Amino acid sequence: MVKTFIIVLIAVAIGGTGNVLLSKGMRTIGDMTEAGPGMFLPMAWRAVTNQWVLLGVALQATFFCTYLTLLSRAKITVVLPLTAMDYVVVALLAQAVLGEAVSLARWTGIGFVTAGVLLISRT
Repeated sequence: MVKTFIIVLIAVAIGGTGNVLLSKGMRTIGDMTEAGPGMFLPMAWRAVTNQWVLLGVALQATFFCTYLTLLSRAKITVVLPLTAMDYVVVALLAQAVLGEAVSLARWTGIGFVTAGVLLISRT
């Protein structure tokens, strides 16, 4: 289980970082849901050529491969909840990289998720 937990920590770091980088890249593109018909394709092109989006996609693909590795060695009912630890990584990186404020209520929720992950990891 120790080796699995180490792989989970690596996956969580990669996946959480990938999510934050995707957000960083997409913030430079703008709100695609508000784009008019003539703006959607240029915005989509800017998204798929944005360095942060590309790096985020690469990290998410790496996370997925790591996740498949985890599924080959442990039960899904253990692996999936353990990967919820990426909420901690995302919150920390969102503050540091994106300048987002994470409220006490969000940290409390993340604490509850972490407590649940710790309970699951003991089984």
